[in-house]
Amino acid sequence: MGKNFYKIVFIFIFTLAVIFVGTAQDKITLSQSSVVSMITIYEGDQIYSLFGHSAFRVYDPENGIDLMYNYGTFNFSDGFFVLKFIEGKLDYYLDIDPFQRALRYYVIIEGRKVFEQVLDLDLKQRQALFDFLEENGKPENRVYRYDFIWDNCSTRIADAIDRVFPGLVDYSAYKGVDRTYGSFRKMIMSYLDETPFANFGIQLVLGSLTDRTPEGHELFFLPLYMKEAFSKAVIKTENGTIPLVLREAMIASPERDSNKKPDYPFFIFMSVLVIYFVSLVLQYKKNIFPNKNSVILKLPGIASALCEAFVFLFAGTLGLLITYLWFFSEHTVTALNFNYLWCTPLNLILFAGMFLKRKSSFRRYLFLSVRALSLVMCVVYLICIAAGVQYALPAFFPIVLFLIAAGVRKYIEENTWLRWFGKA
Repeated sequence: MGKNFYKIVFIFIFTLAVIFVGTAQDKITLSQSSVVSMITIYEGDQIYSLFGHSAFRVYDPENGIDLMYNYGTFNFSDGFFVLKFIEGKLDYYLDIDPFQRALRYYVIIEGRKVFEQVLDLDLKQRQALFDFLEENGKPENRVYRYDFIWDNCSTRIADAIDRVFPGLVDYSAYKGVDRTYGSFRKMIMSYLDETPFANFGIQLVLGSLTDRTPEGHELFFLPLYMKEAFSKAVIKTENGTIPLVLREAMIASPERDSNKKPDYPFFIFMSVLVIYFVSLVLQYKKNIFPNKNSVILKLPGIASALCEAFVFLFAGTLGLLITYLWFFSEHTVTALNFNYLWCTPLNLILFAGMFLKRKSSFRRYLFLSVRALSLVMCVVYLICIAAGVQYALPAFFPIVLFLIAAGVRKYIEENTWLRWFGKA
């Protein structure tokens, strides 16, 4: 009995020793020659790369380590990727890759500039940040719920430093953006000069919450702004402060064509508005055509109907998207969106009403009421924009004016205001 007891104790101690040794071997101790850097990847051509990217690099030649810790990884092959993105339920994760392989991808495949800022951390601090990243990279810890402004690949960099070194880094020397780009929205717009259609869609769905000026760490949601903040940041020490960045350099700078594109959405919707007004003028000037049955005489009516169908369907469909993003998704930056005053599902009712030839009195007044409500909402929208409640793209105004003109036109045709007052 005694021998068996000692055997069991020996096996137990031996097992614990093996586990301890294995764990100790798994943990890497950085050498004095190690460095930790923040990597900033400039904007690219793809929609997901328009705003740049940030990552950590840990380089230790004595341990054969040269790794990139990338919080901006997502699974694009997920069959529900688009749906999850719309719902605000898209998960990103921390990916750990060989740095040189990642660098070749960004530079050669995507043609993007890469900037490195070596952080002036002592060995103990480098080890602590490295251990945190390694722990964060484990399968059970690596996934997080992505948010375009509040929690992304860039904010995660600053958050990691703050979590490992609470209160150590002071970013107050960075004064932020100037008045030209003084809001979240304007900062975002500054990246979209080359993609006017993407700019149109993004500005359409962003709510008024993005029209305020970011403060403190809120600036870090865009990588290039965080890069500038790191350049001016300092580390607090017992003897004062030292710069956070020891040295910095552009480590790759491939040539990339960067040309500001014309505001195509504005020209498209302005053209629709002009065509609509011209067709209305021609419709009300029928006496200029000698032949009342002329095909030419029917063209203005066809043109105006097509313009209305296009705008009603376009604004109504996007209104459904805004409705979902505001009221049902988990996105925070799409709430309180005043574009909903003109880009509303009510336009789909107007679209459907165009195809109902025989209308009862109820249907007739229903559609007239919807037009009246749409007209009032458009006017309220213009007042809100004039009051500075929310920024509006120039491309929005032709659509709003179109909806106002369409509403007024219908009431002129129906002489509705006279009937409602019993004068017709």
